[in-house]
Amino acid sequence: MTRPRSPNPINGLHLVRYGTPADQKFLLGEFVKTYDQLVINANMVAHAPAALASFLLQRAKNKPYFIDPQTHAFQHDITLLESDSPAKEGELRRSVKTLIEAYGEPVHTRVGKSHTSILPNDFSNSSLRRGFCDRVIGFQVKTLSMQATSADSAKYYRFLAKKGMTVTTDFGPSLVVAPYFYMDAATLSDWLPVNIALAKDAAKSAAAVGKPLGIQIVISQNVLSTQVLIESLIAQYAQTQPAVFLLWVDAFSEHVAAPQLLDALIHLMNRLGIQAPVVNLYGGYFSVALARSKRVPRLVGVAHGPEYGEDRGVIPVGGGIPVAKFYLPGLHTRLPFRDAVRAVRALGGFNSVRTFLQKICDCKECVATITEEPASSFALYGRSKPIESTRRGTTVVLDYPLPETKAHCVKHYMWSKAREYDESFSGSELAKQLSEYERTLGRVLGLSGVVQCRTWREVLGLTAHQ
Repeated sequence: MTRPRSPNPINGLHLVRYGTPADQKFLLGEFVKTYDQLVINANMVAHAPAALASFLLQRAKNKPYFIDPQTHAFQHDITLLESDSPAKEGELRRSVKTLIEAYGEPVHTRVGKSHTSILPNDFSNSSLRRGFCDRVIGFQVKTLSMQATSADSAKYYRFLAKKGMTVTTDFGPSLVVAPYFYMDAATLSDWLPVNIALAKDAAKSAAAVGKPLGIQIVISQNVLSTQVLIESLIAQYAQTQPAVFLLWVDAFSEHVAAPQLLDALIHLMNRLGIQAPVVNLYGGYFSVALARSKRVPRLVGVAHGPEYGEDRGVIPVGGGIPVAKFYLPGLHTRLPFRDAVRAVRALGGFNSVRTFLQKICDCKECVATITEEPASSFALYGRSKPIESTRRGTTVVLDYPLPETKAHCVKHYMWSKAREYDESFSGSELAKQLSEYERTLGRVLGLSGVVQCRTWREVLGLTAHQ
């Protein structure tokens, strides 16, 4: 049976971002019930709408979703939008061209034809701005819905009807997202008025299609840390009335952020929450704890990707060399495999299978994987193969994780995240756990590897005797 739609546009606390088609195997089967809603980037919708609609409707059981329109992409260096193929050097990627055609002016002329970046004054014309909002909202509402009414999907509906199953034919997104642009300390005065104008126009576009509106706020860390800027931003967004605010702080890692930055994040979310519920589009366990402890009572959603995506830079950075990482549940972070081995050993996890499952993790993947001598079984989370390559005339050999290694790590991560969102929250138990891991692993991982344990306790106001 399909899951009933929630009247709230955010279907639950646990949101997962659909990154690539390769992520599908970690979002289906047993995993499909472990999260509440999907966040899908518009470029993925543009790239393969039919395949994505089929995935959502048939394989993901009509899982609630919404689309990030990614309009900020057009304000940056245009080379970031170009194809990686040497044969298409200088050409915009196909998915980018699709979005440009769908969104129309001003990106059609500025980016598509002139190959130049969008600037704030491109939205000074109110009629052009409203048309842009209509088209961006229309893309989110229509693209996948049109695919869902295709012949294959119609056959699927008839098949379910014959089985006596009821499915909703409302395949649209749970909400629509206003166009938005990134703001840092130097450009906030330029982009903030544009973002507010777009949000107000998008409210009319959303009303016209009968969908709740999400307003996405994307800022740099230096905006978050500057009181006068953040107060200006809050005051301006207080003029809007969205169904939900969607927050993205550029490259914000909860594990390395100073207490002052975490306090500023809490302040921003609580002030925005006066107007509407808030979703942290890139967050980890600290954000989950903020919601579960009611430290931020209007934080209604925290999103991550399979294995990664708890923080993300607005401007993409090269992925670098793939490294096998194991999510250590008690530390609530992913560790390079070698560090994970040292940490598990220090915690006594290799003493026996029983102690591993008790002290480290007893998720479904670990129960299936740690079946013999723990250290040997645990190696399945770190197996790799040497790959030889030439760099600047020098031959180098690097270890790359095996496909099955990644599968083990991601499945373990997804089960671990499901537990974090669902288990009952106890401030005293969390304080106790964080203190234990800080004490046990400080000399194993170094202070920088465990400092979040102290920071989180302080910012959350946790004590072991709560």
